[in-house]
Amino acid sequence: MPVTVSREMIANLTAGVKLVYSDAYQTSGGSWRSMATLIESTLAVETYAWLSELPTMREFIDERVVKELSEFSYSIRNRKFEATIGVAREVLEDEQLGQVKIRVQSMAEAAAAHFDQLLFDLIAQGTVVVCFDGQPFYSGAHHTGGMAVSNVTNLPLTSENLETVLTAMKRIPLDNGQPMVVQPTHLLVPPELGFTAKRILNSTYYPEATGSGQPGALSENPLKGSLEIVESARLHVATEWHVLDCSHPVKPFIIQQRLAPEIRALDGSEGETETTFLRDIYLYGVRSRDNAGFGLWQYAYKSSGTGV
Repeated sequence: MPVTVSREMIANLTAGVKLVYSDAYQTSGGSWRSMATLIESTLAVETYAWLSELPTMREFIDERVVKELSEFSYSIRNRKFEATIGVAREVLEDEQLGQVKIRVQSMAEAAAAHFDQLLFDLIAQGTVVVCFDGQPFYSGAHHTGGMAVSNVTNLPLTSENLETVLTAMKRIPLDNGQPMVVQPTHLLVPPELGFTAKRILNSTYYPEATGSGQPGALSENPLKGSLEIVESARLHVATEWHVLDCSHPVKPFIIQQRLAPEIRALDGSEGETETTFLRDIYLYGVRSRDNAGFGLWQYAYKSSGTGV
């Protein structure tokens, strides 16, 4: 016999839905957590003029020298996103609450994965969309320390080529010419390069065949354990790979959050709604305001992997 659906029952259901959502959202992972800096936003558009002015220490001789904001600036506009599910009245009448829990958990998982989607959509545009210095984030024409600096190549993923990229990143200077002290921490690859990355970074001995100028096959692998591997199918190009330094307060990428994904209910618990009256459906939805943007290009290096 069907259960009578009362306002009290709906109110209890909604409270349970919010608790299930919160628990599932908090425990959901995501690559963005290690690769991006989370910045709380208070405006529709946030401007990051300070990205181009990294502080450096100098001898305090007579008075302080105040660093002015550069002419460069970079803005990220918040966007609005949502996800909604409907729960039919019959589900409650038949006490099929387990179905509701699973759907709410899936919605929480989607809300957490939303930030990965934002991040990887941004990465895909990295050679086109400009960052704070007016150049594309991945470019061969960045200027710092009085010289042109590149953070993009076409080298395929091999031990030797990874060593080349790591060395190039560590040589990136600050504007005053001093080393920026870049210390790469992550290797980002698509599934097609996952096993290659593991062989390069996990092998005790040099993982590739001996060649001209190469270590012997039984030489110790200097790259072992030097980077954390992040493998993601959200990288759509099978040959591309990225080296990132995520050890600093400002990471290569920014997740800007104006409003974290929160769950709301249109459930009729405060009085009948048009949806519950006409369609016998209770609505639960997640809404957020956020976006992704570029942080410091110096902490990221991309290879298309299409070279030889």
